[in-house]
Amino acid sequence: MPYSRLVKRFLSFATIGGILTLVSLTANFVCLKYLLMPLLPTYVLVYAVTILISFYFNSRYTFKSEINLRNSVKYYTIYLSSMCIGAFLLVLFEKLSHFENWVYPFLVLPFTLSFNFYVSSRTLSLSKDVT
Repeated sequence: MPYSRLVKRFLSFATIGGILTLVSLTANFVCLKYLLMPLLPTYVLVYAVTILISFYFNSRYTFKSEINLRNSVKYYTIYLSSMCIGAFLLVLFEKLSHFENWVYPFLVLPFTLSFNFYVSSRTLSLSKDVT
């Protein structure tokens, strides 16, 4: 794959991920701080919705690949695993500290982003038609 095409894909992937991370954190903040929703269900719901949006936009615009079962299973396995790690850490951080609920999604973000990057780079083939 030509270098410029790889850079373009990376920038697209990073832009989509960055925007959806901001959307996710904002949604968690509003739901937890102002709507007083419960921490774990809110986190899971917001994460699940942003996974769907991310998969769609990355498939369509970043990798220009069709949405099929094989690609979907790989993508969702990685991101649902990450969501489970985040949920576990939410509960752990909540038990070990006494912050307001809206703070915890920010605390787990470095762990979930690191996991997503590492596992995605090892599992998903960016040079093929795979998201």
